[in-house]
Amino acid sequence: MPRSSLITRLLVALLVGVALWYMWMIASAKLEWGGSSPEQHWLGTVPGVHTRAVSQYCTGVLVTPQGTWLVGRLEDAYEPFQPSAAMVDLNAVLHGKAPAPPKEPGAFGSLIPSRERETTFISRLDANGQFTPVAHLSGAACLVASPDGAHVYLLSDANRPDDAAAQTVVFRSDDQGQHWTWMAAGFFPEADRVADNLTPYFYNKDEVWAWGSPGTADDEASADPSGAIPTGVYYSRDGGAHSAPVVAPQSLLVPREYAQGKRPDIVEWRTAEGESGDVRSHVLQQDAQHAMIWVSQRFWGSHPDGQSNNLAIDITTRASLTRTTGGWQVGRLEREDGLFVTALADNGDGRVIGLIDRGGYGHTVVAELNTTTLAWQPLSDLPSVFSPLAADTQARGLWVGRNSLLLNTSSEHHPPRWLYWWGDANISAEAVFYSKDWGQSWQRLAVDGYMGVRGFDGGSDRVFWSQQKSADDTGIGSYSLH
Repeated sequence: MPRSSLITRLLVALLVGVALWYMWMIASAKLEWGGSSPEQHWLGTVPGVHTRAVSQYCTGVLVTPQGTWLVGRLEDAYEPFQPSAAMVDLNAVLHGKAPAPPKEPGAFGSLIPSRERETTFISRLDANGQFTPVAHLSGAACLVASPDGAHVYLLSDANRPDDAAAQTVVFRSDDQGQHWTWMAAGFFPEADRVADNLTPYFYNKDEVWAWGSPGTADDEASADPSGAIPTGVYYSRDGGAHSAPVVAPQSLLVPREYAQGKRPDIVEWRTAEGESGDVRSHVLQQDAQHAMIWVSQRFWGSHPDGQSNNLAIDITTRASLTRTTGGWQVGRLEREDGLFVTALADNGDGRVIGLIDRGGYGHTVVAELNTTTLAWQPLSDLPSVFSPLAADTQARGLWVGRNSLLLNTSSEHHPPRWLYWWGDANISAEAVFYSKDWGQSWQRLAVDGYMGVRGFDGGSDRVFWSQQKSADDTGIGSYSLH
């Protein structure tokens, strides 16, 4: 065979091999093929698919020292139930009787979405490995628990029967779901009127934090009589029965002019997020006497060259808190330009992990907080399902265990123009990754990328999952990541 012919065949074979490899990378990412299944076990089964129905938020498994819970939500439907001693009708607890099922909407009404056409199911794992329904409520709700598992709270979007302008309904159970009490005074009502928007942070069984929007110097409605400005953070020492605001001598927010002064070359700013930009708050209690607040702001502006991607101007304000006889006192405020804290989680064993952005383009990295110096140490970039192909990756969720990290990601790959020359194209895919060496390496998990994670127990490094795409699969599985 002539040498030139051999070289030609080798080049053709190489090109075919590269094309097949590229197609495999795209197909495996898009179709969610592959992934490891470390120490797979079955956690339990459910009596029907509806009790584990997946929603975009607040559904899944919650593990406490006293029991394992499952929240399911059936959307675009309302399910009436016969009275049962084993399953509490929370509608009846609230109204004295169960409300009538909603009427079917007409042609015009069907175009209007309604969150009320939902049913939330609360189940508890029994000794036989069966998730037994213990309560149901029409509408959406989120389940949270105290660290010892003695108190369980159901934060709902249901309006109060007495005053629709007050905070939506919160139920509390102190006997593992046998009985539920409506917290008429609310649960951090000043932090958010819609209770299921709250993400309370429990330091212990009694001390709880919640947060809403920080006040500004110009916000007369939120001004404290003493002249102090609300931080948007609230603290409770009795499990949320009563709460008090944490106030500061000055606002934790900077005005838009502050960001504009950092980049005077930007002439067009996005204003959809309001005068304070995109705001994200986090709280960490360090010990009985000290706590920290982070308030991150992001302002978007068009790139001065008119062609490149938009620029993000990030500012994070950190406030140190010290406990006094009168509550928590805000000390020195420190601001760091170019930092945005997207997520923050304490593993309960001395490590604090976060998702932070630096660089002006919304580039997220996994980082660890030095709890002594309060400096962030980057651990790794976000893993991509398209790797080693180039892709833009965002994090949908972060979970931190005693010895593991779990990330739910969404990645977008842009095929090269020589391959897709007739226009711009992008391919998106979701995936779940875990790390057992604090971000030094990542492995893909055999879990559906979109809403596949049903829960995470940081104490045992277990992730819970189910095959929500299968209408006949009524099992909840687990992987051990320790």
